[in-house]
Formats: sequence, C-alpha cells, structure tokens
Amino acid sequence: MLAHPGQPPPERASSPVSPSGMDPAVPKATLKVLGLCVMLLVLVAAVTVSVAVMVWRSEAVGKLRGCRERAANESRELGNRVAELERDRTRLQQAAAAAARAEDALRRELAQARGDGKKLNVSLASCRERAARLEANVTALGNEVLALRRERAELARGKAALQEELAQGKEKALGLRQRLEAAVEQQRALRARGEQCEARQRELEATLRDYAAEVDALRRRRARDRATGRRKG
Repeated sequence: MLAHPGQPPPERASSPVSPSGMDPAVPKATLKVLGLCVMLLVLVAAVTVSVAVMVWRSEAVGKLRGCRERAANESRELGNRVAELERDRTRLQQAAAAAARAEDALRRELAQARGDGKKLNVSLASCRERAARLEANVTALGNEVLALRRERAELARGKAALQEELAQGKEKALGLRQRLEAAVEQQRALRARGEQCEARQRELEATLRDYAAEVDALRRRRARDRATGRRKG
C-alpha cells in the first residue's frame, strides 16, 4: 500500500527474534543440507564399497578359476606322472623278474658246469692213472723186448758158433759123430727156442703196438676233455 503524501510510512511487521539475535529457520535448513550431504557421502561410500567389492570379487573369481585350471592341469600332469611311474615300476618289476630268472638259470648252469668239471677231473685223474700204468707196462715190455733181443743175439751167436763148429766137425766126421749128433740136437733145441723167442717177440711187439695205440687214444681223449673243460669254464 502506498503512503499518502504527508503521512509517515507504515511500519513493517516485525518478526520474532531469537534471544541470540539469529533467525530460527536458518539452523534447520543448514541441518537439512548437512543431513543431505551426509546421506550423499554415505551413499557415495556405499557405492564405492560395492564397486570395490565387485571388482575384488571379480578378481578373486578370476584367480580362483586360474587356480582351479592350474590345479586341474597339475592334477592331470600328476596323474600322467603317476601312470608313467606305474608303467616304469611294472617294467622294472618285469626286468627284475627276468634278471632273477636269468640269475637262477646261470646258477644252475654254473652248478652243472662245476659238477661236470668234477666228473671231468675224476675221469682225467683215472685216465692219468691208467696212462701211467700203461706207460709202466710199455716200459716193462720194452725192457723185455730188449732182453729178448739180447737173448736172440746170443742165440744167433751160439748158432753161428755151432754152425762153425759143425763145419769144422765135418772134417772130423769119423771121430766126432756123437758130438755132431749132440750138436745137431742142441741146434734143434736152439732153433726151437729161437722160434719160440721170435714168436714171443712178435707177440710182445703186437702187444706193444696195442698199448701204444691205447696210450695215444687216451692222450687224445685227455686233450679233448681239457679243451671241453676250458670251454665250459
């Protein structure tokens, strides 16, 4: 409303004033603004925390998936390694069994070779003894042959002497008839003895040849036994 000229202006309606001199509506608005700011800050903080939790969860899920994949790969590799180790163990067990069988076979062969060696040693000793006996017999037969040869030589010399004496006795036939007959008889006896000596010599020579052949066969057999024993050893 306009004031008339000459009238004093109307007085404004005075609002109630707080004892401290401030308007009471101002603190309420400030508190509302502050409350809204606090709520906004809480909301922003909650959104930030939610985003952080989502990011952490995504990273954790990724890490967990990677760990699961690595664990699955390591589990497969471990299974393959275990299977390979099982195959290796099976091969080693088979190889050990084959080695044990081969060792048993070698032990049996060694025992058999030792038994054969003992038998060969016994046979060789027997052959040596027999060869020694044969050599002794051959030596004795050789000595006997030499004795017979000496006796034959003596008989030959006696025969020659008798023949010479017979030749001389022919000149003295008249007086030496009895002596001649005795000489003839002695010559006959010496001839028979000479024939016996010759037969005995032929028999001894044949026996000597048989013994020599047997000794040679024993030596060849002993050489074969030694060669066989060396190959088995």
